[in-house]
Amino acid sequence: MSWNVDEINDNALRLLCIDGLGGATLSKLVVAAGGINEAGDALESGQATEWLPRGASEMLRDRMQRMEVDPARWSAEAVAAKIVLVTDDDFPQFLSPLPACPAALWYRGSLEGLSLASVGIVGSRRCTKYGIEQATLFSKEIVQSDLTVISGGARGIDAAAHRTAIQYGGSTAVVLGSGLSVVYPPEHATLFDSIVRENGVIVSEFPCHRSPRPAYFPRRNRIVSGLSSVVLVVEAARRSGALITARIAVEEHGRQVFAIPGRLGDSTSAGCLQCMRDGWAGVAIQPADIIEEAVSAWARLSSNFAIHQ
Repeated sequence: MSWNVDEINDNALRLLCIDGLGGATLSKLVVAAGGINEAGDALESGQATEWLPRGASEMLRDRMQRMEVDPARWSAEAVAAKIVLVTDDDFPQFLSPLPACPAALWYRGSLEGLSLASVGIVGSRRCTKYGIEQATLFSKEIVQSDLTVISGGARGIDAAAHRTAIQYGGSTAVVLGSGLSVVYPPEHATLFDSIVRENGVIVSEFPCHRSPRPAYFPRRNRIVSGLSSVVLVVEAARRSGALITARIAVEEHGRQVFAIPGRLGDSTSAGCLQCMRDGWAGVAIQPADIIEEAVSAWARLSSNFAIHQ
């Protein structure tokens, strides 16, 4: 199940607004207390020391008491956001076993696409015409094969991937580095609304009123990687958020990464060429190769998840 914000009491909402609350901690509390509202109340009353070390319980209680609950509630209601907890059946299954799994995701739209095989498409905000062409080509083929396109909603490659997905009637998911009521970048408000209308989803681990901060984007990148069966880098400089996402995918999440080769000497292709030369990213020649690997990876991940349930 997922939750409307009016189904969550003030103590539980304060708990969910604690920055960096981990999925493992919330799972332990919810199971022990018998529900999310009961977990929040138990922390507030001091009862949670039965289930958590006293220091951890008191730290959470102190941080809860400093949370302003009204902005979180009002901002979620303003955009009709829902919340899915790590303990809920419809929480994205590939996120829950990963390091730094968030306790909850706030979302607009439908979570259905997150249960499909998927490709995370990442790349430069200051991309070239070639990058847009390749992002469009690959995204079109991916969604026409009934896979979901996952990306971070940024300018450039991300936006091209999302727009192509909805243009061709496919599934796409945007992961934000801000709350859902603080659209970033602001010019993508119409794009995000279109994605929600077309049965896609906008997700964030941050309460809806939270503004973007530099520290939030690496966390956004981890979720993009964790939701993806494979990751495709379209264009990336040597130092870029796209390569950070790709590194996380390989080193932390065990995902296969592909990169599209670009022209020698172009700064926007330097990161792609480097990761291919270093051997930790495969060469993306045609969409069919990416799609085949994504479907195979999804099957493996689903099997592993079932075994560990």
